[in-house]
Amino acid sequence: MKISQIMGAYSAQKIQRVNSNSYVSRPNLVNKADFVSFSGQYVEKPVNVDLETAKFVANSLSTSTSGHRAVYGSDKFNKDIVELLTVGVAKYAKDQAKGQDRNPVVMIGGDTRQATRESLPLIKEVLLGQNVDVLYIEKPVPTPLLALAAREHDVDLAILMTASHNPWADGGYNLVTKNGAIAPAEVTQEVAKKVVETAQKGSYTANKAATPAVVKFFPYEMYKNELDANKLINWDKIQNANIDVYYDALNGTGENVLPDLLNDYGIASTNVKSTGHEGPNPVAKNFGELSANVKDSQAALKIGLATDGDADRFGVVDENGEFMPANDVLLLAAYHLAKNKGLDGAIIRSQATSSQLDAVGQKYGQPIYETPVGFKYIAEDIMDLRKEGKDTLVSGEESGGMTVNGHIPEKDGILADLLILDLVATEGKPISRILKDVKDELGISQVAEVRSKRLNSEADKDIIMNRVKDMFEDVIDGEMTEFAGFEIDADRTMKHSESMLRYRKGGDGFKFFFTDGSNILIRKSGTEPLVKNYVEAYGKDLTEAAEKREKLKAEVDKIFTI
Repeated sequence: MKISQIMGAYSAQKIQRVNSNSYVSRPNLVNKADFVSFSGQYVEKPVNVDLETAKFVANSLSTSTSGHRAVYGSDKFNKDIVELLTVGVAKYAKDQAKGQDRNPVVMIGGDTRQATRESLPLIKEVLLGQNVDVLYIEKPVPTPLLALAAREHDVDLAILMTASHNPWADGGYNLVTKNGAIAPAEVTQEVAKKVVETAQKGSYTANKAATPAVVKFFPYEMYKNELDANKLINWDKIQNANIDVYYDALNGTGENVLPDLLNDYGIASTNVKSTGHEGPNPVAKNFGELSANVKDSQAALKIGLATDGDADRFGVVDENGEFMPANDVLLLAAYHLAKNKGLDGAIIRSQATSSQLDAVGQKYGQPIYETPVGFKYIAEDIMDLRKEGKDTLVSGEESGGMTVNGHIPEKDGILADLLILDLVATEGKPISRILKDVKDELGISQVAEVRSKRLNSEADKDIIMNRVKDMFEDVIDGEMTEFAGFEIDADRTMKHSESMLRYRKGGDGFKFFFTDGSNILIRKSGTEPLVKNYVEAYGKDLTEAAEKREKLKAEVDKIFTI
């Protein structure tokens, strides 16, 4: 049901059930004491954010790979900044609703963090004061569920409060469109413009007599129905496969969905409650408890699954308790969908994702697209393909984000975990054996590794990136022809750089290709104070590839020495 239909079904004075998980109310929740001055029904509220900070936050929102993130309670992320950003969203939503004889509609929800818990009520109040109808997900919600709900309810915009896999102290303010995708640049830039304009004015106008609607709900059944409609998961086959399933939500939102899905279909699982992690990041160092549980199991088939703080990223531990890199999970998902599910479509991957995924595309005749890092770029390609009546097979990133044919154009760690579980049930073999068989069949003989360096200052980041920029210019000018003994493919390096510029002004770091197919990428993180490097090496076999990788890593380390 579209939100306009929901809102139209209820009068301003009633509170009635929409379904078992939602209701509509039209209270006047604006507190007059919060306002500075009054003029009839309109009031002026002060903006308690200086212009320089407002410009910084607006730029962060519009240029990062996924919204604005910073330590909650700092001068870069606090309640005043959340209020200012929300005013910008409200103004954008009003523009979208002009001429449609309705209130603008904004959906809000987020993760389990303190920043989210404290910000959502404030966001609701600001939107109500702007006469914006609010779809309110109070319970911590996975990002893919919020994205799906934004698409199904055709909202003007959605505010997603999450810092995803970042440290727990961080807050995150993200925007999701009615397509169910992280907002592209044209949307975030327009919101950012309104944020700066509001800060320049020093106040904003609110309506103390507004009576917009508030709809509270949780989109679990909607998500469950979506999975069933797509027919990607064979629940009966999983149930009958007798797999020992262990799941770690990393104290994030996935715990509100994935265990319930398995239980609803009669699939037994064990929830692992890990503690003591800096942040809910699905990486090997955070899977001690999950790995131990899997190793202790005596079952013939067993697996460990995980999601990050907002459940848009996946994590997999094999039957030996070993962490499975996201690059390998993406490979298996693509292979499973093509071979076992008979699906077709393009493969879209970020430039940081291993090109081993291309082997599936080559085997099954699927086109391959490479984007800058940031799922919003992948989402743009997905939506462009769908406008042409086409679709993707798998779209993903090495950081653990993936979506598939027919699904929302946003990362979904829950679905990724379920697909791997479905693969094990279909093949009837341990996941590490399946991976070996797939790589052997596809002739994959490359290895990839992702590393990052946390830096103390922007100046240090600039030093490193300036070094890499100088290298790139030397390659293009023909003054640098090799790196660590590897011959540089200057033509491919230049063409790749040009392709990234088509997606993003300024590109996305620097990627160097070598004549044997190996490559390195060095780029600044768009969400954390890190400079990342990605090393992928090719060889006649995996042993030679690993040796080449070590040579490349040693030379890359010299660039990072300050």
